[in-house]
Amino acid sequence: MKKWIWILAIATVAFAIYYDVSRGTLPVADSSPETANETVEVTETHFDHTVDVEIEAGQTVLTIVEQLHDVGMPMKMEAIKNDFQYLNEGQPPEQLREGQVYTFPLYEG
Repeated sequence: MKKWIWILAIATVAFAIYYDVSRGTLPVADSSPETANETVEVTETHFDHTVDVEIEAGQTVLTIVEQLHDVGMPMKMEAIKNDFQYLNEGQPPEQLREGQVYTFPLYEG
């Protein structure tokens, strides 16, 4: 009887590992074409000048804008994100790739 319990336990663990590796148990982000090709219409920009920056590991749009300005974040986050998308042909600021060069807004005042 103990032998069958061990066989059943090993089979259950093996199936759980197989299921986790093949299908996963975490939810997958929806990357449907409707959201991936979403266009943002910018009616007003807030920047005066621009600068090109090559992305390094761990950098985000907001950290780079803070580094470019002495006073930290000079605008609201939403305005910075919209200006970034406007300058980079609709590139979502959440999807930066290391090694790529992006154009960032420079704000005065």
